[in-house]
Amino acid sequence: MKHTYDDEASTLGDAFLKISALFFVGILILAFTTDPIATGTKEGERAPLLDGAAYAGNTWSSFDFSAQFDSSWDGNSSSDWVMIEFMDTDCPYCVQSAELYGEASEIFREGNDQWNGAQVNFFASATQLDIKGHDTSRAEIAAFRDKSTGFECAGQDCANRGGSAHQFVTYVDDIDQENMDEWDIRGTPTYFLIQPDGIIAWVSNGGTNVGDVNGDGDQNTFIDAIVLLVTQNDATGGA
Repeated sequence: MKHTYDDEASTLGDAFLKISALFFVGILILAFTTDPIATGTKEGERAPLLDGAAYAGNTWSSFDFSAQFDSSWDGNSSSDWVMIEFMDTDCPYCVQSAELYGEASEIFREGNDQWNGAQVNFFASATQLDIKGHDTSRAEIAAFRDKSTGFECAGQDCANRGGSAHQFVTYVDDIDQENMDEWDIRGTPTYFLIQPDGIIAWVSNGGTNVGDVNGDGDQNTFIDAIVLLVTQNDATGGA
């Protein structure tokens, strides 16, 4: 029996097999390199970026939020956590919480003998809410942080707010509300505790899985979350 061989069909078949193999390899690469954790603002999601110039007591300068995190962190090494407060310098509740936030930034630090957990780096994203009388500026944000005079914060001189200057809090300019929109902030103050790998561990605006960590029957505070989550990880050799 005489067999015929179609060179063109063979060539097309080989090309199809090669393309299929490349497509399959591409799918495998995507499967192994794509981050399975969604970016969002719920517990267990990867924190969005935080954009804007930052002020830590000297001058306003560029800020790389991603540099705060180590994506390879597995809970078995001492790495810094991040606490973020979304606030407005003319928000009465933010002014009231300033003393506690400043004290927390001083307590939850490496080198403090009274704290057995990893260091927590504190940030404040300062915005300007669309409310009459809420007019801010970088100078006012700096005055709020430093407790310096000459600017009004929620109806009083910024120097008269409670607590001391926020020496260990970095303030980020979000006057244009871009960070508020990206993080879906509905009110101020709102707090986020973020793990060293950039995953949100706790959110103050509801939906938390932490529970009543201090047994007082009240809603968790950012301090409750730090004491439970950061100490808990550190106690097992992690952060």
